[in-house]
Amino acid sequence: MSEEMLNKVRRVLLYIAFLMAAFFLSYFLAYPLGYSPLGYEVVEKQENAVVVQSLNTWGFEEERVTYQPPEGYEWRAEALADRIEGQAMEYHLFFTSIMVAIFWLGMEVLKGRSMKKVLVLSSFYVFVSGLSLVQHLGDIKAILEGAFY
Repeated sequence: MSEEMLNKVRRVLLYIAFLMAAFFLSYFLAYPLGYSPLGYEVVEKQENAVVVQSLNTWGFEEERVTYQPPEGYEWRAEALADRIEGQAMEYHLFFTSIMVAIFWLGMEVLKGRSMKKVLVLSSFYVFVSGLSLVQHLGDIKAILEGAFY
């Protein structure tokens, strides 16, 4: 095997190792630690009401809200709990994209590529996952405010 081919294999293995590390670290942040800045968590689930804790920018408790759906729309309480439970996946994808974008930015700049070009391309990955996260949190907020139809 030539030296050039060996370097390519090492580079690919390095990328795969970093992607796996970013995936597991973001998994640890999102699931076991439950870190969800500006997110929500279910405190108590009753028969037709859900007590929700909103979180601040640092992921600490901010405001407690009791959501009781209107008559005939009891399914919204269950939908709210399901959406809040699903936000961990959104944060997992968001944290992974941030870590991969930072790694990619560092690797490309070390190779001598233009930082502007790499920054635009790497921020695209974070933008897409961030947009999905913001939409998910907006859906939760819409249910809480009663604007969900």
